[in-house]
Amino acid sequence: MLRKPAPITMFIALTCALALALVGLSVARAQGTEPTVQMGGNDELGSFLVGPDGMTLYLFTNDTPGVSNCSGDCLVNWPPLLVDEGVQPTLAEGIPGRLGVIQRADDSTYHVVYNGMPLYYWKDDAQAGDATGQGVGDVWYVIKPADVSLGGNDELGSFLVGPNGMTLYLFTNDTPGVSNCSGDCLVNWPPLLVSEGQEPSVQPGLTGIVGTIQRDDGTIQVTYDEMPLYYWKNDAQPGDATGQGVGDVWYVIQPPTVQVGGNDELGSFLVGPDGMTLYLFTNDTPGTSNCYDDCAVKWPPLLVPDGQQPSAGDGVTGMLGVTERTDGTYQATYNDTPLYYWFKDIVPGDATGQNVGEVWFVIDPNAMMAPEATPAMDDSSMSSALDGEELVSTRCTVCHSRDRIDAATKDRAGWEATVDRMIGHGAQLNDEERLAVIDYLSNR
Repeated sequence: MLRKPAPITMFIALTCALALALVGLSVARAQGTEPTVQMGGNDELGSFLVGPDGMTLYLFTNDTPGVSNCSGDCLVNWPPLLVDEGVQPTLAEGIPGRLGVIQRADDSTYHVVYNGMPLYYWKDDAQAGDATGQGVGDVWYVIKPADVSLGGNDELGSFLVGPNGMTLYLFTNDTPGVSNCSGDCLVNWPPLLVSEGQEPSVQPGLTGIVGTIQRDDGTIQVTYDEMPLYYWKNDAQPGDATGQGVGDVWYVIQPPTVQVGGNDELGSFLVGPDGMTLYLFTNDTPGTSNCYDDCAVKWPPLLVPDGQQPSAGDGVTGMLGVTERTDGTYQATYNDTPLYYWFKDIVPGDATGQNVGEVWFVIDPNAMMAPEATPAMDDSSMSSALDGEELVSTRCTVCHSRDRIDAATKDRAGWEATVDRMIGHGAQLNDEERLAVIDYLSNR
């Protein structure tokens, strides 16, 4: 004779069934043809991130990058955004930032993360646009892209973008901490603003200092390395950079292609413009990549646009170059070694690809020095062999107009600081060319 389940047994069974159903729903929401993460919003909160079905996504402030601290009953209320094993989540076009996947410790499912932070739904949201989980327990919040993130396009490569994915520009007639764009200028070049008292956010891993200035009208404009940031009215969609070079005074802001990062375990190693770890593949040969197909899916190459040379950040001592891949794209190299990312790294500082298969390794910037010039030349002979005036005209106007450069009067130390700032904002000068420019400007 069958006995009726005890009420407590039924309750446990129903709770487990509900949890499984919610987790199953969170997986189903992430599988399909739509991008895994899209942009949604409502009138109260503005734009925020949503799942493939338009339902609001949340972050949990008790999590840490790459780690979910929500389990048990928490997951019943806040189902995670999941994907199947091996599925790479996708961002809708124009959304800045980076998606990844972590494997949960409690049930081994695959949880989507945005800029390292795990993503969740809220059980009480009933339809797209609902955000009833906002501020729950002072630990659950909708997710907005950072005020300053890394974007780019095929022509220019990587450059900074705003929270809407639109290209940001600097105005070389500005000075550090001061905007000289007003009136009609602001109609054409709207400033990137934040609310009073708001600290602008930046995508993890980006170098440079993000701050604010107060404009004459009382609004708060975001700055990058003290230079005010603007949009361009004629850019229509993310990836557009039609303001580049307008009037020889407006330019996109490009972080160095290769920089020095690191972590406590491995010390210093090379990273890309977004701060993510770069690797070498010992099965490559000098100047040639042997990683294609599934290998290139797991180890995406660091690419640069056709005709563009990769730029080096502080501490990058080796020789940067490019190699053409079989698909016609151009991969950055370091001392002729092709450079790659690893798809399982989640946040800057991760180096989980180290020694994978005993053929993938991070790159110590101090262990692979560029070859010495032969024959050896002293600084003066190297700089005298280069045309400093031509370099100023062709390379240095990324920061200042030629008229402004010609009108400036500085001592050598002043020009050294100015040229280094130009390089930081994208002027393509190697050490010898830098010296030639400083010599020319100092001795005019």
